[in-house]
Amino acid sequence: MGLSLRLPPRGALVPNNDVDPLPFYYRPVVGRVFAARLNSGLRLIDGHFARVLEIGYGSGLLMPTLAAACDELYGLDLEVEPPGLRERLTRLGVTPKDLVQADVQKMPFADRFFDGIVAFSIFEHLRASQLGPALAECARVMRPGGKLLIGCPAVHKLMNAAFAAIGFREIEDHHFSSIADVVAVATPHFSVAGRSAVPSVMSGLPLGWAPYTTVLLERR
Repeated sequence: MGLSLRLPPRGALVPNNDVDPLPFYYRPVVGRVFAARLNSGLRLIDGHFARVLEIGYGSGLLMPTLAAACDELYGLDLEVEPPGLRERLTRLGVTPKDLVQADVQKMPFADRFFDGIVAFSIFEHLRASQLGPALAECARVMRPGGKLLIGCPAVHKLMNAAFAAIGFREIEDHHFSSIADVVAVATPHFSVAGRSAVPSVMSGLPLGWAPYTTVLLERR
């Protein structure tokens, strides 16, 4: 039931910038933690989709996994498409329908275009004033009944220290919104269809207390 990460062979993809987390997935211990946060959320996705959008596709790490669950795969990122990414994905058997450079607050897609959207570690980077427009755009481009999967790390001092320990210093200058903030703002457009946390024993705690939480939202 649900999806699980299909980690590409080491070297099949390359980081798209200096802070891309791709290298961490191949480290002996940290890699298992990074994969676990994705798998915890991916397990919430069941069935097959017509069109799926990944927001913040980065190096393309998740695309082989998502491609297996849809007929057409799209990607959106703030940064320009990395050189050679499509060729690298083709060697992995993945052919995205389109990769676009755009802001989640203003997406270049038609109304009700997608039935699935995935965004891991994206929405925590949005400030409170940006969450409303971003989630309204997700609602606009998604058909009723479509699924929006959002994963976010906890946003508090303990997590800031944990990020610093693995090399991401001053993360507080980049993480502004918690998963609880995201769900609260999403409520006019979406209902909660599922949630998961890493570690799983913290799934029953208040939303956002776990180190990483993923929520599956359904378009009303």
